[in-house]
Amino acid sequence: TAQVIVQRFYIKRSFVDFKVDFAAMAAVWLASKLEETPRALRWILQVFYRIERRRKGLPLTPLEYSDPIFSNWKANVTVAERYMLREFGFSIQVEHPHKLVLVLLSPQVLNASSKLTQEAWNLLNDSLRTTACVRFNPETVACAMILLASRRLGHLLPDNPPWWEMFNVSLEQMEECIGLVSRLYTLPKAESIPVWKDLSDD
Repeated sequence: TAQVIVQRFYIKRSFVDFKVDFAAMAAVWLASKLEETPRALRWILQVFYRIERRRKGLPLTPLEYSDPIFSNWKANVTVAERYMLREFGFSIQVEHPHKLVLVLLSPQVLNASSKLTQEAWNLLNDSLRTTACVRFNPETVACAMILLASRRLGHLLPDNPPWWEMFNVSLEQMEECIGLVSRLYTLPKAESIPVWKDLSDD
């Protein structure tokens, strides 16, 4: 849910105006509320602080409430969440394709193997690293990842009648989504580029 929120937000706003770190923290905080598993902001800040120190090879010490980093992050994340809510018109609904995949691959529908189900699930998770969640509806993404999983494993699925048509999904849409996700595996490892403009420096 947090990944979808981040993708939607940066479709509308620039990486220059909003630091990805704070947007990610705000998205996780907001997602916890949407999924009715709210987490205190201080817990989220602690997790991101630990991740940052691990990446830098620093000792994994907790973020103290008296630390200036804590107050700075808390203020920035709070602002980022408000901007997100405003961009979304204070109405956020996230539907994931994962449930649809489980239904389609169940014994009652396509009767797929557990290996195919796991592969489709993994591809769905990877698709969140692309813009698929904002370019296609959940039904298209679900059907596309099932088709891609079957191709990768060499598992044949019945196509007469085409099973994807029950969700009004076209083969052309699926192929476009498959191409988008497949390109992900050809890209080099992502590196963070500092493009955020700290307005406080002006």
